[in-house]
Amino acid sequence: MDSTGKVKIVDSSWYIPLPLKEYAMSRVTVYFYSGDRWVPIKYCSLGKAILLHQKANLEGKEILLFPEHLDPNQFSNSFNENALR
Repeated sequence: MDSTGKVKIVDSSWYIPLPLKEYAMSRVTVYFYSGDRWVPIKYCSLGKAILLHQKANLEGKEILLFPEHLDPNQFSNSFNENALR
């Protein structure tokens, strides 16, 4: 959405469309990053998590959604080490 409130069409290889309706009830974990680790704050359906993400963004907060079986703490350290090289 641009500053006039109109929806902006994104033509980018980084653009990730919202998931199909059939995945809306899939369970995800909502995380925020604190200091040096990911902290899980809620388990919920993908549809609810997307709404929560949008509300958080409006308040200037950043949260991330991960599949419930994925723990980002297992890979964040190796990712951070590679990013610093």
